Amino acid sequence: MKKLLLWAWISVLVSVMIGGVSLAASYPAKAVEFIAPASPGGGWDLTCRASAKVLQETKMVNVPITVFNKPGGLGAVVFNDIVRNRRTDDYVLIAFSSVLTSQLALRNIKATYKDITPIASLVVDYGVLAVKKDSPYKDLKAILSAMKTNPAAVSWAGSSAPGGLDHFKLCLLAQAYGIPPKDVRYVAFQGGAEALASLLGGHVAGFVGDAGEIAAHSEAGTVLPLVMLASQRLPGIYKNTPTAKELGLDVVSGNWRGFYGPPEMSKEALAYWEKTLGRMVQEPGWKKVREQNAWLELFQTGETLRAFIDRELANQDKILRDLGIVK
Repeated sequence: MKKLLLWAWISVLVSVMIGGVSLAASYPAKAVEFIAPASPGGGWDLTCRASAKVLQETKMVNVPITVFNKPGGLGAVVFNDIVRNRRTDDYVLIAFSSVLTSQLALRNIKATYKDITPIASLVVDYGVLAVKKDSPYKDLKAILSAMKTNPAAVSWAGSSAPGGLDHFKLCLLAQAYGIPPKDVRYVAFQGGAEALASLLGGHVAGFVGDAGEIAAHSEAGTVLPLVMLASQRLPGIYKNTPTAKELGLDVVSGNWRGFYGPPEMSKEALAYWEKTLGRMVQEPGWKKVREQNAWLELFQTGETLRAFIDRELANQDKILRDLGIVK
């Protein structure tokens, strides 16, 4: 009888184990959503669309991946919806970046990154300042000198809220040139595409954002990048664009890009995406995407990613306090 009971328990355990393996192996069993918290054309949108394209073309993910654009609050609208209404949804990934962490640092989102599930960082997209090809300002010194003489005459378009990532990278550069941050004229848009459209339409003098957001226009010559906020020159289309450090201004600002999931994303789904995105960044198709957009690899997951976000939030908080944006 004892032997029979023992075999019965072994059978139950084996069944549970097989069932658990089967459950993990069956994910994903239906279509997946990638959400860009901005309009089409910006960095979040590009992160989602480029990732979906590579994952499907390589057949790493055999279910449909649909990209949705849901702008609002520079990521806050989607963040709040995921936290309140889709806490356990394993079939949604949302574009993550320094723009969102800056909103957390500004307290524009009444939560912390620990209220969601960071999945992976993929790349870093360095800051850039640019003008139209026919702009009267042909280099960084010319436009900063004009700002110093008459701040009201030079306005800038960016895709973060006042005090957000684009704004404070501009403030740091202005401050390094001797221009009080409070004198900077900054116009906020919901995404990089809208900010770029404002520049091309002649509504502002300059664009402040990330290299990837204007890569196609830089290559086509419709915009002139004035400076890269990177520690060294970037290859490819930006090889002739000086860094701020080369111009005597010690300013470096990078915007990392990746994905997060809902607060209660299952361990199976999280492990699947960490592994799958880790394989994706090794693919030739993804490397081509990086080169086209002047992105540098920054693949991180798990505790490494969370420690990285902690450091970034601490640095952003210090910068915001130094600039007097956060008290």
